[in-house]
Amino acid sequence: MKQSDIFTLVLIAGIGTLAAFFLCNAIMGDPDLAVTEFKTLSNVIDNKLVAPDPEIFNGNAINPTVEVYVGSCEDIDQNGILDMAELVACGREEAPVDATWPREQLEALRDSEACVLNADGVQLCGDEKREYIDSLLNVDGE
Repeated sequence: MKQSDIFTLVLIAGIGTLAAFFLCNAIMGDPDLAVTEFKTLSNVIDNKLVAPDPEIFNGNAINPTVEVYVGSCEDIDQNGILDMAELVACGREEAPVDATWPREQLEALRDSEACVLNADGVQLCGDEKREYIDSLLNVDGE
């Protein structure tokens, strides 16, 4: 590049920068004359404790942290999770029932309509199921 080419590029860049400055200034206007409107707070915040707004804090609202069960399943021990015994009691799962299950879950399973599997994997229903669970409860109670 020749020295005259560099001078021409600098001159064009300078003219373009000045033109952009004046064009932006004309579009945006003088910043000292700019006016902004805003609303003031209508409610003053104080340090008194008041009851929460029932429209925002609804005590009867759905709690997303609580597991919801659709159907006949019941969370017997109220721990928020359906254990295998509870799933078997409502007929959604089949698992061998043995004496290691909690007593309240065995009692609920005994009174339910669901069939169970014994330790050998044999399906028991009705009176057979009740007798099997009663034998487990008697062993557990001793």
